[in-house]
Amino acid sequence: MTARKLSTRILISFFLVIAVFALLVAIFGYCIIDKAIMKRAQNKVRNDLNSAREIYLQEIESIETVVRLTALRFFIKDAFSDGDRRNLSGELQRVRKEESLDTLVLTDASGRVIFRSRNPSVGGDSQIDDELVNRTLSLKEVLAGTFIVPRDELMKEGKDLADKAHTKFISTPKAKPRAETEETSGMMLRAAAPIVDDDGKLLGALYGGRLLNRNYRIVDKIRETVYEAGGYKGKDIGTATIFQSDVRISTNVKSRDGSRAIGTRVSEQVYEQVLNRQLQWVDRAFVVTDWFLTAYEPIEDIDGKPIGMLYVGILEQPFVDMARNIFLVFVGIVSIATLLAGFLAAFLAGAISRPVASMVKATKRLSGGELGYEVPSEIGTTELSTLARSFNEMSTQLRDRQESLKKVNQELASLNKTYLDLVGFVSHELKGIVATTILNAAGVRDGLFGQINSQQKRSLESVTRNLYYLRDTVKKFLDLSRIEKGELEVNKTEVRLREDVFEPCLETFVSEIAERQMEVVNSIGAEIVVQGDPDLLHIAANNLIGNAVKYGLDKGKIVLSCEDRGRKVRVKVYNDSRPIGEEEKSKLFKKFSRLRAADHKRIKGTGLGLFVTKEIITKHGGDIWIEPGENGNSFIFEISRHSNDQ
Repeated sequence: MTARKLSTRILISFFLVIAVFALLVAIFGYCIIDKAIMKRAQNKVRNDLNSAREIYLQEIESIETVVRLTALRFFIKDAFSDGDRRNLSGELQRVRKEESLDTLVLTDASGRVIFRSRNPSVGGDSQIDDELVNRTLSLKEVLAGTFIVPRDELMKEGKDLADKAHTKFISTPKAKPRAETEETSGMMLRAAAPIVDDDGKLLGALYGGRLLNRNYRIVDKIRETVYEAGGYKGKDIGTATIFQSDVRISTNVKSRDGSRAIGTRVSEQVYEQVLNRQLQWVDRAFVVTDWFLTAYEPIEDIDGKPIGMLYVGILEQPFVDMARNIFLVFVGIVSIATLLAGFLAAFLAGAISRPVASMVKATKRLSGGELGYEVPSEIGTTELSTLARSFNEMSTQLRDRQESLKKVNQELASLNKTYLDLVGFVSHELKGIVATTILNAAGVRDGLFGQINSQQKRSLESVTRNLYYLRDTVKKFLDLSRIEKGELEVNKTEVRLREDVFEPCLETFVSEIAERQMEVVNSIGAEIVVQGDPDLLHIAANNLIGNAVKYGLDKGKIVLSCEDRGRKVRVKVYNDSRPIGEEEKSKLFKKFSRLRAADHKRIKGTGLGLFVTKEIITKHGGDIWIEPGENGNSFIFEISRHSNDQ
C-alpha cells in the first residue's frame, strides 16, 4: 500500500509537470493562433473597405458620366428655343430609366426648371434652390457627390420616392441615444453638368441622381465583389452597409427575422469615431445581432462634411470557431503525448518506489521505538544503497544516544528536584528571618529603642529599603518554587476585591507611597465579589501595586479601578510612568525578564513578579495584559465572577 502511494505521488508529479507544460504551450499557441487569425482577418476587412470605397466612387462616377454625356449627346439647346420640347422630354425619361436614375432634371441658366423627367407635370418653370446646380452654373463645371435631399424636394419627383426615403428608427443595442424616431430626408448620389452652346454661352444645367435609401445595388455589389457567396450557420459571412448619419438605409445585414436591417443604427462607439472625429474604425463591433470584424469610414458631401458612413464587415464567429478547433486539436495531441508519458512515468515510479517502500517500513519501526533496527544495505541502486547504509548508521546512533539521554535525564531530574527543594527551603527559612529583621531595623530607625542621629537614621532607611527588597525577593522565589513544583493550587472562596485584596496591599506599600509622594485613587467598588483564592489574588495584587509604586513617577498617580462585565470582572491598575513600547511588551510576564530602559536602571528587581502574577491569573481561568497610555501604563486582568464561569 505504501509503495503504491509513493508511486502514485511520483506518477501525479510527472502528470502535473507534463500537464502544466502542455497547458501553457496550448494556451500560448492558442493566443498566437487567435491573434494571427484575427489580425489577418481584420487586415482583410481594411482592404475590403478600400474595395467598397472604389465601388461606391464608381457609382458616383457612372452617374457623373451619364449626366455629362447626356448633356452633350442631345440637342439640349433645343429646349431653350421654341422647338419641340416633347421629344426632348421623352429622351430624358428614356435615359433616366435605362441608367436606373431616380431623378434627371433640366434647368435654364438662371436655375429655372424646364423638365423633370420623372414627374414632368411638377415643377415646370419653377425656380430651383439647389447647391449642386448653383455651383455647376456658377463654375461651369461637372460636379458630383453624395447629398442629403429634403423630403419636399423628393416629393417634387414623386411621393413614392419620398416614401422610399422615409425610415423609422429601430431600437438597436449599443446605439447612441437620439431624440428623433424617424428620418424623412434621403441620401442621394448626384451629378450636375453645365450646358453651353457652341460659343461657350451658358444655357442651363442637367442634373440627375440615384437615391441610396432602400437601394441595395451598391451594398450587394460590394458583397458579391469582395465576399464570395456563402454563409456560416445560416448567416452571411460578409456584409456591407451605407449609413445616412448613423441609420442603415442600404444594407445586407440581416435582422433577427431575416429581413434587411433598415432603420437600425450603428453603435455609439463607432458613431463617435467615424462621424464626430471623421476617422476610420477598423476593429470588432457589434452589428445588429452579432459581433463582426468591421471597417467604417465617413461619407462626406462636396464640402467635406460627414453625412453618412460606408461599412464592410466579416462575421467574427467563424474565426473564433477556427481558433477554438485548432486549440482542441492541439489539446488532443498534447493529451495523447501526456498519456504516453504517463505510462513511462508509471514504470519508472514502480522501479523507484519498491526499494523506498521497504525503507519507509523500516522508518516506521524505528519511529515506533525499535532503535537499532537495520535494513539490507545492498539494494542495487547506488543512491538507495547509500541511503540504506546511512539509515542503519542513524538507527545505531539513535539507540546509543537514547541510552545516554536516559542517564542524563535521570541526573537532571534529581538536580532539578534538589534545586526546587533548596529554593523552597531557603525562601521559607529566609521569610521569617527577613520579617524579624525588618521589624527590628524599622524599630531602631523610628527611635523605638532610643534616639539616633540623622546619619544613623539615613543608614537604617537604606537598610530597611534593602530588607523590603529582600522580603519581596524571598516571597517571589517562594512563589516560583510553588509554581515550578506544581503546588500552586487554587482554593476558591468568596473574595471582596477591595476589602480583602487591594486595601491590605495598599497598606503594605503605604510608607513607599508616602516617601515618593504618590497619589493613590482606589475606585474598586466595595460590592465587587469574585470566587477566588484570596491568598493568591493578594500576591497578584501585591505584585501589580508594587510595580506601580516601583516604576511610577515621583508625585505621580496610581489608579485602581474595576469594571463589572456581567459574568466577568476586569481590574485595571494604572500608574503614571513612561509608556511601554510595542517592542518591550513581549518581554513582560516572562520569568527573570526585566526592561532595560535607562530610567529603570536604578530600580532593583528579580523579573519574577509579573511572571508569578500571570500564573495566578491563569490558574483562575483569566487573562492579563498591558495597555500603554499617553502618560502611563495600565496592567489589566480579567477573571470570572463565579467558579463555574469559563
